[in-house]
Amino acid sequence: MLYGSVTSMDIAEAFAAKGYEIDRKKITLKDPIKEVGDYEVAVKLHREVTANVKVVVKSEEDAAA
Repeated sequence: MLYGSVTSMDIAEAFAAKGYEIDRKKITLKDPIKEVGDYEVAVKLHREVTANVKVVVKSEEDAAA
């Protein structure tokens, strides 16, 4: 369980850290992510193009390892 939640803004910031500029409004989340795990997130790249991206949410302990 996370102390907070992962939002589209957090995902956009993670993309930016990797060199990809994605507007947070283009990232579709039904609800903020509140659990550690793997998630499929839709990213609208163009009006008719949507990519499903795998987002892995790890605890701080796992991320440091």
